Amino acid sequence: SRSLSPTRCLCSGLSFISSQPSFPSSPATSPLLHRSSARKTHTMSTANNSITLKGSADIVTEFFGHGINSILYQRGIYPQELFERTKKYGLSLLVTTDDSLKAYIADVLKQLGDWLVEKTVKKVVLVVASSASSEVLERWQFDIQCDKSADHTTVVQKPEKEIQNEIAGILRQITASVSFLPVIDEPCVFEVLMYTDKDANVPQMWEESDPKYVKKAQEVFPLRQFSTKIHTVAAAVMYRNDD
Repeated sequence: SRSLSPTRCLCSGLSFISSQPSFPSSPATSPLLHRSSARKTHTMSTANNSITLKGSADIVTEFFGHGINSILYQRGIYPQELFERTKKYGLSLLVTTDDSLKAYIADVLKQLGDWLVEKTVKKVVLVVASSASSEVLERWQFDIQCDKSADHTTVVQKPEKEIQNEIAGILRQITASVSFLPVIDEPCVFEVLMYTDKDANVPQMWEESDPKYVKKAQEVFPLRQFSTKIHTVAAAVMYRNDD
């Protein structure tokens, strides 16, 4: 069936080079979006089960912050010494300590949060590619469904603990991915792509992009999903299989 809201694929204006064999002190280009300080999110009401559109967007955005960090760490895109442990969702997670990488991720999350509230983002993709050949090695895809009828007056009910358990399930699968994904043994870059409605407000930092699919032999491994009852995120990883 024809989609009533055609989508476009956008990528951020930056790609980050991994630390194999050496880690640059800063990326070649600086982020263009305003960098906010650590964002304080308010995701639930005091009852811990009432969720607004903005609250749902905050929950999803926070998940992506930990998801991106977890992928970069678990896949060895950056060295272990550039991460520190933090507690979230009942898990021990790794987050980067590198200032330039933190700023880049913060800018991506800021824009994602805006598009989630506007209900114009449909998919987030983290692409891992060879820095030498630009060949895509892995494509972590997160499909986002949104209740288009939701607005600033919408309030839905779902226990915070239930949502956190669902998110923890996805993050555990990311951690376990090293058991089935091929070893990455070459310098890599990563990019974040977002699929949006055609009428989404797009800042200068973002530009049109091809979808950067995995070529050659491809395997797809579906991951779990979570839902706030306003936004639902379903994950999968596609990777090159040379066997």
